[in-house]
Amino acid sequence: MTYILYAAPISLFSGKARAYLRWKGVAFEEIAPSTEIMKTKLMPAIGWPVIPVLETPDGAFIQDTADIISYFEASETGPSVYPNGPVQHYVTELLHTFADQWLTLPAMHYRWNYNEAWVLEEFGKLAMPDADRKMQIEIGNKRGAMFKAMVPMLGVTPDTAQAIEASYLGFLDDFSAHLEQHDFIFGGQPSLADFALYGPLYAHLYRDPASSEIMRAHAPNVARWVERLRDGNYGDGDLIAGDVIPDTLLPLLARHNAEHLPVLSAVNALLGEQDSDDLPRALGMVPFTLKDVTGQTLARPFSLFRLQAALDQYQTLDTDQTAHANRVLEATQGSALKGFVMAKRLTRRNYKLAIA
Repeated sequence: MTYILYAAPISLFSGKARAYLRWKGVAFEEIAPSTEIMKTKLMPAIGWPVIPVLETPDGAFIQDTADIISYFEASETGPSVYPNGPVQHYVTELLHTFADQWLTLPAMHYRWNYNEAWVLEEFGKLAMPDADRKMQIEIGNKRGAMFKAMVPMLGVTPDTAQAIEASYLGFLDDFSAHLEQHDFIFGGQPSLADFALYGPLYAHLYRDPASSEIMRAHAPNVARWVERLRDGNYGDGDLIAGDVIPDTLLPLLARHNAEHLPVLSAVNALLGEQDSDDLPRALGMVPFTLKDVTGQTLARPFSLFRLQAALDQYQTLDTDQTAHANRVLEATQGSALKGFVMAKRLTRRNYKLAIA
């Protein structure tokens, strides 16, 4: 039984899905979605142009990476992508939110301000794999224009670029320090947090050539971690036992809470004003601050959908586990998460985000 993953090396979320499927031992074929495949196969099924998409052997389609992972976690044997400890599971979902929804800033900054010519050609190769190089560059410029136009809307501007770089290099320092003591986020085996972080760190920040040079020079530990996941070197160690959150993860959580949590709170306020069940990709713009530099970024309700999984896990904790989680939050500028309430519960219908 073979699955089909419609994905591409340049795609952030394709990297996350691919790495997970390989680790899980799923037999799958990866197909790059040319213009023809997107038009005749994926658009009729999903309704909008997006990758990755998983096609099951019975012809069903699964689009979001979290949905792909949940599908296999429910239907396949083997190790779970979630650590055993309930608080570890909670922290995993917080890091999942951070990786999917906040590391897009450095990922997009470095791609479009350091690697633009290279990535435009990559877009052309994906769209028209059989065309000559001149045609691929031409089509790549057309296809890449949409993604490039998103860069300032995400908050990547000349005014914020230096702060984004400082934040990213600080993140690399924090992650490097953790990897000096642990092969993966929770010890000797990867978890959902690893695959989520791998998405932006591989597809944009390791694979894009100029970004790769920066990572290799500044954070060789992180580059080696990327390579382990890329090459299937998952190690034979154990996950950290006893629901322990290692001290080396606290700086990563503190960075998420300091930088991203205020944005999530602002988006949540806008979500409360929505009347329609169907949600747009963005609810407007909200402020963010990095290194005392303030910018504006899209208010993406999908970021709250990712956070919702963490909030749901928090609600399952018993009294002692809640106290443990709260100590972690208090140590990482995350006290606001203890009482964070979603303005409206979110779900996905017909491959789009909606109010439940």
